[in-house]
Amino acid sequence: MQVVEGLAEIWYDQKPDSDYGLGEPAIIVQTHEELSALIDRVSTRSATQPYPSLVEVSIAEDPYGFPTVNAGIGAEKGYVRISGMDELRATQGTPDATGVRVYDFQGHETLIPASYEVPLDTVRAVLAAYLDHGGLIPADFPHLREVTEA
Repeated sequence: MQVVEGLAEIWYDQKPDSDYGLGEPAIIVQTHEELSALIDRVSTRSATQPYPSLVEVSIAEDPYGFPTVNAGIGAEKGYVRISGMDELRATQGTPDATGVRVYDFQGHETLIPASYEVPLDTVRAVLAAYLDHGGLIPADFPHLREVTEA
């Protein structure tokens, strides 16, 4: 069991109309095994839904002090988008993909560029790097690129 640099706080499958309040705790992930099990759970559930699920990830010890991650996790594909104070990075799938894909965050539709979608193994690698580096994935991480859209 590999313990990582930071504890991840993951928001997924809270009660409907979540206000992120008391009684609706985030899922805490500390190891790669826990992370992988959660991704498997979300992916399995996404396969039975109209749209794949979206999770929000932050560093548990200081959720506002580090970039926030939105990760779409489908049955076979997904994406990761990291919003930092000075940058926005995302996974890069097929560069010439057009249109948008719909992901579901607790019953709310989220549209993302189709070009962000990548295989789930890439999503796993990016989320593991987020944990391994305590919320600060190196700028030269190969699965992410800087994007300019908001």
